[in-house]
Amino acid sequence: MAGLKYYERTKLLIELIEKKKTGGPGDLARNIGVSKRMVYLIIDDLRLSLGKDISYSKDKKSYIFIENSS
Repeated sequence: MAGLKYYERTKLLIELIEKKKTGGPGDLARNIGVSKRMVYLIIDDLRLSLGKDISYSKDKKSYIFIENSS
């Protein structure tokens, strides 16, 4: 059951990043029901599994996917 929650939270996080509506780490943690540390861990997992760069944009106040120029 815990795995399913993790999957659902990860899926929601991907959707929020694609829409550029994550907010800051604290806001994001509250929205998906985890600690800020867990937000960082999930983002690290996404970087590895998706092979995409994820960065926080201060201008957009959201995590965003960074397009590779290669």
